[in-house]
Amino acid sequence: MKNKPYRYWLYLLARGFIGFVRLLPRRLALALAAGIGSLSFDLLKKEREKTLSHLRFAYGNVKSNQEIARIGREVFVNCAKSGVDWILYPRFSRANWNKIVHWNDEFQKVDQLLAAGKGLIMVSGHFGNWEYLASTFTVHGYPGCVIGRRIYYEPYNQLIVNTRLSKGVETYYREDSPKAVLRALKGNQILGIVADQDVDSIDGIFVPFFDHPAYTPVGPAVLSLATGAPIVPGFMIRQPDDSYQMILDEPIFPNPDAPRSDEIERITRLWNAAIEKYIRLYPEQWVWMHRRWKTKLPAAGNFKERK
Repeated sequence: MKNKPYRYWLYLLARGFIGFVRLLPRRLALALAAGIGSLSFDLLKKEREKTLSHLRFAYGNVKSNQEIARIGREVFVNCAKSGVDWILYPRFSRANWNKIVHWNDEFQKVDQLLAAGKGLIMVSGHFGNWEYLASTFTVHGYPGCVIGRRIYYEPYNQLIVNTRLSKGVETYYREDSPKAVLRALKGNQILGIVADQDVDSIDGIFVPFFDHPAYTPVGPAVLSLATGAPIVPGFMIRQPDDSYQMILDEPIFPNPDAPRSDEIERITRLWNAAIEKYIRLYPEQWVWMHRRWKTKLPAAGNFKERK
């Protein structure tokens, strides 16, 4: 993609803002983020209207206009807070991390699954603070990596990749050869995939999402079938005090004896339903500005893997 001069200046502005935020105590930085998020809801008309439109599409007449507007504003606030926490996390030690992130028996669940030696695929969404989900495991000594999208401007891309690397999370790109990802799973690592967006350039199928057909990537199911690695829907949910609660849903195990297309659909439906379940519980923590139902179901619609 052609470089545009303004991107360089925006990058410098972003680096300056990052440097400023890292000088602040977390509580003050989050208060600043809340103000920026709320102001953005008021000023960014296009993104606000997309968010509210998608909320109305998902909930129909279940929620009032006032409730939709409240959730919409909180979506922007949560995104800003998650962004600030992402900026801050390279400076957190393991002790700091454990004060912010809480869990129940999630590590024991992961240990039991990794005991099979097939690795683990953790599927999440742009929900809560998804970057903290992967890093929580690497901070506690679990080798892990994520599949991400390469950012159009390389300095931005390196900023994101290096921030993840500060906590030991390696990034693979979805357009890369799958060999590195397969090698990570065969090495019994945790692979993180954020797979809740409509990306029509990759293989996917239509499965229900908020009672509407949504084009959904089949990559997690394909990897699970290829390696035997179970899929675990995982979430890092912001709490009222701005700490996080890590939650892992029930694991999804592949059945290599089932017909491949049927198994891909079953697995994809299950992890997608888990993501929807938690969004319904915490709607303000998902990025509703994304066009999740952009790709339309063909007239002769089916739910088979697209080639």
